[in-house]
Amino acid sequence: MRYALICLALSPVLAPIASAQWEDDWEVWETKTEMGTTLLASTHADEPVLYRFWLEASRNRILDNGVEIGAAGRLEVQRDHPARAGFSGVPVGTEGGGFGLQGAFTGLATGIPAEDEDARIQLEQAYLYANGGYGELRLGRDAGVALRFREGSPSIFETVAIGAQTLDPSGMDIITTRHDLTGPSAKLTYTTPRLIGIRAGISFTPRVDVRGLDRDADRNLPGAAPVTLKNAAEGAVNFSHLLRESGVRVRASAAASTAEVDVPAYAASNYDRVSTWSLGGSLEYETFTLGASYLSSDNGIAAAGDYEAWTLGLTKKVGNYLLGAEYGEGDDDLTSMEGKVWSVGVAREFGEHVKGSLGYRETELDFISIPSLARPEGNNSLDGIVIEITLSN
Repeated sequence: MRYALICLALSPVLAPIASAQWEDDWEVWETKTEMGTTLLASTHADEPVLYRFWLEASRNRILDNGVEIGAAGRLEVQRDHPARAGFSGVPVGTEGGGFGLQGAFTGLATGIPAEDEDARIQLEQAYLYANGGYGELRLGRDAGVALRFREGSPSIFETVAIGAQTLDPSGMDIITTRHDLTGPSAKLTYTTPRLIGIRAGISFTPRVDVRGLDRDADRNLPGAAPVTLKNAAEGAVNFSHLLRESGVRVRASAAASTAEVDVPAYAASNYDRVSTWSLGGSLEYETFTLGASYLSSDNGIAAAGDYEAWTLGLTKKVGNYLLGAEYGEGDDDLTSMEGKVWSVGVAREFGEHVKGSLGYRETELDFISIPSLARPEGNNSLDGIVIEITLSN
């Protein structure tokens, strides 16, 4: 709430920055709304049915000098795996007793009791913006530029795309190339106009204190030192260009982020500043799309705690159907876990508002023995059919 009040208090400042005059005429404002829901069912996981529902709204107007100003918001309800909501938490099969550390970027931990989360509701976006010839300025709850500019491997799925999953029916998918350090925490973002296919941006988040649905950066696990990020900065570059002679669309992105890690004094020696970087790109030609993504983070751990992941995907459109295959791997030194996921399937849109996807998916999680936690070396593997249905207006 306090961030919404700050945004409202600063809103009169945006117009002078744009060198424009306000008009007390509400008819020139345009309002847009969008809503939708996704149902995810699987035959092989702990949570056979997961879901999300979202409602987006924006209100904007164009000033006499061509600058667009407005506000936008997104409210979402989500039911993820209870032990892995927001990608953070203790993966299935790695629970145990004893003290554990939690990754500052991944939010992953082992050797501590698992924590269950019910369905959650969250205001994921609530920001003001001004967009003109010199770029766009946003203030409020929003994703940072590292996530907004992300490019990577294509997928037939909306919520379980490998490396970009927002729901996890297995509870043990540790692969992510979503470069989202700060989640929906309030931030200031500036992005340049797109020139010769290139667009750049920077974001600054004073304090990461919002438990987002897809990136829960403020989840404190029982038995683990609470981790809080502050003064987070991120920068990203996005490239999109059509090679007219060949007809190939090239997309690429690169991003880096860093933040201070605040933990209690008893755990301070285990942590340091967190730094993360990522790359991604794709090639689109007629009915084919091929893409890949990579992410690396030191997880804010002073010793060995690095995390890295990569994905590769291919889709092919055949008539009204979209065929796809994807693969990804992730390695987390902090928790001594290695993950692999692959899937194949087909998707189809039924009109403008319904999309259905059907696929076969296998998730594998390997972990090495940690005697101090009395956790034996082991392997978890789940495979089966996944059905996803998305309805939107």
